[in-house]
Amino acid sequence: MITNNENMNNYWANIGLVLGILSIFFAFVGVIPLSGLVISLIGASKAKSMNNKGLWQAIIGLLLSIVFTIVYLRKYGYI
Repeated sequence: MITNNENMNNYWANIGLVLGILSIFFAFVGVIPLSGLVISLIGASKAKSMNNKGLWQAIIGLLLSIVFTIVYLRKYGYI
């Protein structure tokens, strides 16, 4: 079975974006922004092999996750 890259979705980037958006509301739960950070990085690396499909979603999820990871660390005194 041959798959076509045009029809494939970058699910890692989609999940990273969703976790990035969820980290806005749940920044006090440190696992959500941290997992969004890791999954967005995986989505960005997968986007290169998929002709940059989902790259912007991964970047936005990554930025949101970074910001709210810093908010979490700042709130609980780690920074």
